[in-house]
Amino acid sequence: MTSSLASLLSETVATSGEHAALAHGDARFTYAQLDAAVDRLASALAVDPGEAVAVVAPNVPALVVGLFAVWRASAVAVPLSARLRRFELARAFADSQPAVAVSVAAHAGFAIADEIEALAEDTPSLRARIVVDELGAVEHRSSSRTQERSFPLPEELAAIMYTSGTTGEPKGALVSHALAEAAARNLAAVLAEDADAPYGLVVPASHVFGLGCLLCGVVGGALAVLVDASATLEPLVRALRANDARILHGTPALFGRALRARADIGLRGGFTAGSSCPAEVLQALDEQGARVLNAYGMTEIGAATSCRHEDPPEIRHHTVGRALPGYELRVAPGEPGEIQVRCDWLPCGYHRRPWGEQELTADGWFRTGDLGRLDAAGNLTISGRAKEVVHVGGFNVFPAEVESFLLTHPAIAQAAVIGVPHPVLGETLEAFVVAAGNTVLAPREVIAFARAGIAGYKVPYAVQVLDELPLLSSGKPDRRALAGRAGRAGTGDGEQAGGEAEAPAGGGS
Repeated sequence: MTSSLASLLSETVATSGEHAALAHGDARFTYAQLDAAVDRLASALAVDPGEAVAVVAPNVPALVVGLFAVWRASAVAVPLSARLRRFELARAFADSQPAVAVSVAAHAGFAIADEIEALAEDTPSLRARIVVDELGAVEHRSSSRTQERSFPLPEELAAIMYTSGTTGEPKGALVSHALAEAAARNLAAVLAEDADAPYGLVVPASHVFGLGCLLCGVVGGALAVLVDASATLEPLVRALRANDARILHGTPALFGRALRARADIGLRGGFTAGSSCPAEVLQALDEQGARVLNAYGMTEIGAATSCRHEDPPEIRHHTVGRALPGYELRVAPGEPGEIQVRCDWLPCGYHRRPWGEQELTADGWFRTGDLGRLDAAGNLTISGRAKEVVHVGGFNVFPAEVESFLLTHPAIAQAAVIGVPHPVLGETLEAFVVAAGNTVLAPREVIAFARAGIAGYKVPYAVQVLDELPLLSSGKPDRRALAGRAGRAGTGDGEQAGGEAEAPAGGGS
């Protein structure tokens, strides 16, 4: 049976097969060529319906080809960022138990394919590893001699998308075909006449915001100009100009950087999500003729709200708009109250774990953990977060996940991580660690350990080594006291890191 998301591509091929679909560097795919590449890789997967397939790649055509190949094979995609390292990949593989892994050979100096090969022994379900080039063509395939047959997942599922919980353990959000298709069609409807315009996609399509924007482009038959994040804006500017792309989907951090750099890219519009976008950024974009629209969603719920082109500035600059078709919003009592969402397409839990009272109210509304207000017209204002999450340039980072990794260092006995304000990224991480026994622990050692083991956007920008962590009466770290110490790195007991300058993912990573 052909899945719903595979049908999105087939529909566009039928009407716009010769239209440009993907651009990356000098490479360019029409929709017909993309369709053919998807067919070739789908055949190479050799999976049964409902089996999980990990797809690990940066924002290159291989990622798009890989995802649609999985859906054409009626399997379930497990999109994983190429920024992840062994610690994170191992946990995602252990939970999802993929039958096949598709990846590029390497990215940013990290040998992804070698890491996946090393994980095969601890992933009994993994019977094949496929290495593809940046365009999605198979370069190498290796198989395991012994494997356990993976248990098929429900046919309505399109993807397992990992988002770290407050405990630090990754949670596999179940994304149905219907939920992803609703996001694609709703966002395309909001873009209206811009739905078929060439657009820049810097937000990784392995995250829910990037995936929604990619699928929105497929619905519109638009050209996706794929750009992977870099320390400078030049690759993005060059790619947008080369393809006359005046629509850009990105994080507030990305748009803020473009404004400060006075990047001459002649934007007309796009979506922004992943963290709160300052009103002054949206106003400055308006003044340049770019009507960038705030959207709000999460991995678990997809795209739930958006501003519209016709909304007045006070709505577009200060709210995330009103509910998209098929969604309902309510705010629990309180000033502000918790934002809760309901729609017909939400699954009933995470992979291998049903939703409980932390996720669902007694009457079936999803508890986002975000705080906000609804006005009389239904426009939602985000006031803050109830859940412990730090937005690093649009990537959602749970401190507990970083803490759990730091504690794998043999010289670290205790670790606490908090979010601190940052003028470019919105927030960054600062770590406080206690050395084990009589060990001498240098902050630069902690930073180097983190850089080698976890995604760059999760690496603390500063580390302080303390004799002991301040604790609450419950025994948990006193994060308020730690926040009072933040910023002292470099004064003798800490060190500044200078992690990745840009982390442009969407919300709910």
